Amino acid sequence: MRKVVVLLGLLLLLAAKAAAPALTAPDPDAMMRSFLDAYWDAKKGYFLAWERTAPFKRPAAAGPEGGTYSDFWWEAQLWDLVLDAANRDPNNAGYRKLVDDVYDGFVREYPDFLNDFNDDLGWWAQASMRAYMLTNNARYLERAKGLFEDIWKYWTPSQGGGITWRRSTQTQKNVATNGPLTVIAVRLYQATRDASYLERARQIYAWMDESLTNGDDRVFDNFENGELRRWDFTYNVGNFVLASLAIREVSSDDAEKARLLSRAQRSMDWALENLTNAGIFLDEGGGDGGGFKGVTMRGLRRLADAPGLEAAAKTKYDTALRDMATQVWNVRRADGLVGTDWAVPQERGVIESLAAGSAVTALQLAPGPLEARVPTGDGRFEAENSAREGVNPSVNAPGFSGRAYINNFFKDGQFVEFRVNVPEGKAYTFKWRYSAGGGDAPRRVSVGEGDAQTVDFKATPNWMTWAELETQVTLAAGSNRVKVYFDRARGSRGYLNLDRVLVGAP
Repeated sequence: MRKVVVLLGLLLLLAAKAAAPALTAPDPDAMMRSFLDAYWDAKKGYFLAWERTAPFKRPAAAGPEGGTYSDFWWEAQLWDLVLDAANRDPNNAGYRKLVDDVYDGFVREYPDFLNDFNDDLGWWAQASMRAYMLTNNARYLERAKGLFEDIWKYWTPSQGGGITWRRSTQTQKNVATNGPLTVIAVRLYQATRDASYLERARQIYAWMDESLTNGDDRVFDNFENGELRRWDFTYNVGNFVLASLAIREVSSDDAEKARLLSRAQRSMDWALENLTNAGIFLDEGGGDGGGFKGVTMRGLRRLADAPGLEAAAKTKYDTALRDMATQVWNVRRADGLVGTDWAVPQERGVIESLAAGSAVTALQLAPGPLEARVPTGDGRFEAENSAREGVNPSVNAPGFSGRAYINNFFKDGQFVEFRVNVPEGKAYTFKWRYSAGGGDAPRRVSVGEGDAQTVDFKATPNWMTWAELETQVTLAAGSNRVKVYFDRARGSRGYLNLDRVLVGAP
């Protein structure tokens, strides 16, 4: 997997919540201005790692000036954000100038593009091809060519092929490296008509598809020392979708084109089904994880625009793009910034530029019209995707929804918390899916700091039999934290497997 560095929770909990902005129509340019005000250093030509108003310095980390500025991969992703904005509004001279300024600032810091991580270099190559397609400036094409050839040296025969993640320790091969390199090779072929690029694009893609997917809808993270790690990140899905669609662009075989589109759709559909709550992508942590959703949004947008996509599928993907963008806009802080968790209003504290950039990307990529509303998606909240304490995901009882369910839920201190957004305050039907093979399992349910009610999850015939229970829960308009918890003093007892909750009409 990528080098995920989780920001200390302390930094995210410095103070109470900021007042939520009034519900208005999302404004991509306003969101971009807020981002640039917070992170862009025009004099240096480089993005800060933390917003300039952060109350203390960032601890020593990668990136110029001891980590004051974003590191190698982060700056590539933030250049991608600038390219997103420039592609959305080609007539915006400010965005067009910023494309060149970001690149120039990076080259001053890293003139030789030296890096141990092939995926970091690959992202600069891929963004360089995007810049070339936008500007027709040959320097970007030449940079992409040089980086691609340098990375290609790390294709090795171990594990059947693939490009290694690192140069110094060639023990891992992953989607993060091979997905973007597929796209780069296709773009180079399209720009130069050199067939060797297309041949290598197909070679990389075939290895990745064979080695790092289940051949249908799942995209896994990496091979490490011969072990397949089946980690689920939106980032991997986004990269695989982008690679599949790139190969499709240069295919002349109708059957292959249909297969590649189907693969891209099934992978994205799996992510929208399993890596969301109520249609909003999950919090994947700080550090590098803060940039994962931005990559996935690019894959989702390219899929929504894919030629030959059926109308119903396009509507589905366009709706997902609008929902994500609208949700991000709704939860922004007063300064316009959003962190890693798109489900709740943002709190005061430090937000890293990579995470904030992913949120801004969502607005740059969403098709219009964008309206003032509260997205509710399908109202499905998976327990394994939600905040929790002391309980574990399990897959032992078949028939569960999503990727897993929550079990070992039987003692004080344990809870699952669902972050539910609704357009108006009133009573809503909550349809709980659960099993309680050991007998009745009453739990307490509270909304925010309000009073709790007891929900009596009645015994099921066994742990393999799933049941549904409907209750009424009163929610406030906007964001709500609905907590299901064990409280022995107030009647909680027994074991409970909690699968999901559907939040429906009153």
